[in-house]
Amino acid sequence: MTEPEKESEKQQGLSKEAWTAISAIAVALIGGVVTIFATIYNNEPPPSPSPSTSSSEPSTLSSSPSETTPSQSSTISSSPSETTPVPTVLPSASVSAQKLSQALDTVNIDFSEPKLRDFLGNSFSNYPQFAEGCLKLLNNQRLKEKVYLDVIFWNYTRELGGKVTSDSPDGDLNTNILKAAMLRAYNTRNGSNALSFGDIVEPKQ
Repeated sequence: MTEPEKESEKQQGLSKEAWTAISAIAVALIGGVVTIFATIYNNEPPPSPSPSTSSSEPSTLSSSPSETTPSQSSTISSSPSETTPVPTVLPSASVSAQKLSQALDTVNIDFSEPKLRDFLGNSFSNYPQFAEGCLKLLNNQRLKEKVYLDVIFWNYTRELGGKVTSDSPDGDLNTNILKAAMLRAYNTRNGSNALSFGDIVEPKQ
């Protein structure tokens, strides 16, 4: 083998050894990096709960009483108004209205609408005074058939231009107009043709 050939083989051998060493160093470096990352990852503490998570739980717990307390208090405070309504008239007025209503029933005077009977206890209504006038007119008599007080009232006030009392200083009802109004209301309801007030009344039994 010539000298040049031997020299070329030596160069090739050196190059192979150099590549082998470089490969070994590279493998060692890669292994070391992997080992370092693994150590850091294993020693890292577990993540602490985020502030948003920890703060949301107490807010949920603290909000529940505020959500239930108002509803409970409103229910408790509203129940008395539902069970104990405020009376619209004084007890004394309701008692006198009840007596007046019973007195009208004994003379066969009632109402076309049951709710109109409540006006007997209303001090701002003309019904109490008008009912007293009808009872005074009938005295110891009663109507032979049922008659509506509100119809008698309408007939009467129409004749007086909307007024209830006449020009009497005592505030009495006009007797003649009241008799005519009662007669008209009697005929309208009962389909009769009575001509005078005496035809529609009879003594109380």
